[in-house]
Amino acid sequence: MNRRLADSIPANNVKIIELYNKLRAKSLDVRPDFQRKLVWKKIHKYKFIETILLNYPFPEIYIAPGELDSESITLTEKVVDGQQRLTAIRDYIEGTDVFAETKISIKKFSQLEPIEKAAFLNYEVSVRYLKNSTEEQTKEIFQRINKTDYALNKIERFNAQWGDSEFVCFAKQMLDNEYDNSEVAYKIQPKNIEEVQKFFFGADPIFSESSTARMTDLQYFLVILATIVGDEYFQRNNKVEELVEAFNDSFTQAQEIEQQLTDVIKFINDLDLPRTTTWLNKTNLFTLIIELYKYELPELNKEKLRSDLISIDHKYRYFLLDEVDKDALIAAGKGYEIDSETSLFFQNSRVAVNDKGPRIQRAQFVEKLIKSTAPQPIEQNIIEF
Repeated sequence: MNRRLADSIPANNVKIIELYNKLRAKSLDVRPDFQRKLVWKKIHKYKFIETILLNYPFPEIYIAPGELDSESITLTEKVVDGQQRLTAIRDYIEGTDVFAETKISIKKFSQLEPIEKAAFLNYEVSVRYLKNSTEEQTKEIFQRINKTDYALNKIERFNAQWGDSEFVCFAKQMLDNEYDNSEVAYKIQPKNIEEVQKFFFGADPIFSESSTARMTDLQYFLVILATIVGDEYFQRNNKVEELVEAFNDSFTQAQEIEQQLTDVIKFINDLDLPRTTTWLNKTNLFTLIIELYKYELPELNKEKLRSDLISIDHKYRYFLLDEVDKDALIAAGKGYEIDSETSLFFQNSRVAVNDKGPRIQRAQFVEKLIKSTAPQPIEQNIIEF
């Protein structure tokens, strides 16, 4: 059980100049081991500094005592909550990070009039100092400040930290036609959003309302994007966070991926496969989307591909039967010969669906199907002299 704090923690007003001097002297640690990564986008940093320039209030900052160095007679402090705000203030004053760019949406600190600089530096920040908290209590306070729901699943916790990354915002736009994209750098065309949503959330949706509420559709779409961008299959969701961080401010491939991915989804929708088919379960649909993305879709024989996919689906349903039912169908001349590669594909459609090995095997199987419907190279007769 957590030990109760001996005293309540009052809020005190501390001027920005005092906090900045502590940051510059490195007596205030903004990156203790329990802190999160810096995830604010450029626009968030600009708007936060604008808040101060307008003399508007912002939420209080929590600071706790750190290590006492008896040799140098210094006491360091650590930021429990307020890491990104204090870092933005420091970078703004010093003209570093996004504030070093030639054109920004606010006046640079160096461009402020003396009276404006004084107002900025004298701005009073509400600070709570956790003077008597233990290391364990400090970490617990941090967790409680940053968690409003202890039942959050992994993708919801991920969204709380990275939800404003341009990479994530791209997926959110695709999946939610009510998503507010006013502060997003890249805006997807409404017609493409409609096409994607018609497929995933239409009359017979791929994702149920409950799975959408728990953001499993967002997680699924992010894995699709990460696989396309990385141009390789990976273990579980390992690649996603790396790309979410890399494309925090700008998703450089957004325009290309928007159109090609929309075309792939429209192509699959136009195949008019029965919604009960194994190809529309999330595992095989994922593979089909990724593998079709690699092709010039107009060149594929859509009717042949549809026929081949349905044929595989029939074999899959036979594969799931018990031996007695299989024997009965064989006796009636309605059985199937299933080779080892197809059998492995069926197994990998059911188990270990997020592991890299099964993902690659499914991809190789689907690639063969698609390739068989693509135009074959014309053989040239070579005349030897």
